[in-house]
Amino acid sequence: MAVGLKIVIVGSGPAGMYAAGAIVKKNPDSVIDIIDKLATPYGLVRAGVAPDHQTTKNVTRAYDKIMENENVRFVGNIGLATDIPLEKLREIYDVVIIATGTPKDRSLGIPGEDKDGVFGAQTFVYWYNGHPEFTDAVPNLEIETAVVIGNGNVALDVARILMRTEAEMASSDLADHAAKKIFNSPLQRVHVVGRRAPENAQFSSKELSEFGDLTSAKTYTDKTSLPDEFVSEDKKETKVVNTNLDLLRSFEQIKPSITGRSVHLDFLASPVEILGDTSITGVKFERNEILDGKAVGTGETYEIDCQLLVSCIGYEMGILEGLPVERGVIKNEEGCVGKGLYVVGWAKRGPSGTIGTNRIDSQNVVDRILEDYINVEDTAKPGPEGLDAWCTENNIHAVSFDDWKKIDAAEKERASDESPRRKFVRTRDMLSILDESR
Repeated sequence: MAVGLKIVIVGSGPAGMYAAGAIVKKNPDSVIDIIDKLATPYGLVRAGVAPDHQTTKNVTRAYDKIMENENVRFVGNIGLATDIPLEKLREIYDVVIIATGTPKDRSLGIPGEDKDGVFGAQTFVYWYNGHPEFTDAVPNLEIETAVVIGNGNVALDVARILMRTEAEMASSDLADHAAKKIFNSPLQRVHVVGRRAPENAQFSSKELSEFGDLTSAKTYTDKTSLPDEFVSEDKKETKVVNTNLDLLRSFEQIKPSITGRSVHLDFLASPVEILGDTSITGVKFERNEILDGKAVGTGETYEIDCQLLVSCIGYEMGILEGLPVERGVIKNEEGCVGKGLYVVGWAKRGPSGTIGTNRIDSQNVVDRILEDYINVEDTAKPGPEGLDAWCTENNIHAVSFDDWKKIDAAEKERASDESPRRKFVRTRDMLSILDESR
């Protein structure tokens, strides 16, 4: 077994936490610093999971136990590249594990994408979840119609949050600034548009079923586009797809004129142009057909008038501190990027799977690390002491896990009866809480 290593994990989301948990279990003498550019831990669990899906966020209880291990530290409010260079981390630690996720929205690649009122999923979701870097994204919701591009759970999240009432969201942790705009919006229609057929959609049945329970909006789809039955060699896929098709049949049939608030689940269409001058006024779509398993344009187009578009077609890795990026992820071999440098999670394999998918992925990379270091003696690198010295020298106000507990307690204390917390959405406010506690 490898000697106790000095390890830093960059990113405290699920992939980083599962990597830390695997190290604690398989090489308990290692010391681990988990750094994050935010003052709050757990990444997408806080900033990406829908605010009305509180049960999903309970996974943080397992992460809390990892953080409370005596050989594990959370060091928040310190960003890779912005506060500390990658090369400095490699000098300080034996092993650096990149667990930043894929922090860039994939582009639609069509004309008009730069118009006001056009947002990527990350910007929009981080805005309503209170991510400090996106608090001021401020989409204009004085609108009647929104279009959401994509046929996955994120697209459903965006559409559902836009159409739920204040009462429906009372037990959520929707950020205050977003709640004010959403609940006061005159929004009447949301179109969720996917390029492939209904049987190819990546919705989970649970997410899709929630559209039958909206209190102030009806959900519509074109039932004539639904196959009678879906059959696959994969029994699990067959069951999930047929459950989704049954749910789609339970919604209202689309018709020429619809009154009242509505959600439209549209299929077999790809956006080809965003219309308008400086701001979006509509989207032009091309109808598709499935040929040899692929969505192919037919040449027939139509338009949807709208004042907001949210693109939920996936994420990719942007440029980060000179890391080698290829096809939207950090170039790696079974998680290894270079000597002492590794990557886990979406940054390694792309934005796929659920929170739990990251567990096996991170465990496999940790196995690779321990195999690579099985015969390594103590390198005498400073580890945590080196990071502390860097923070002191550069006047970085690092946030510990105990600090986070104080922020967490303050958020819970200021919440309403039903809501689990009322988030602080600016780092300066979180740091003020800590200053007051001292």
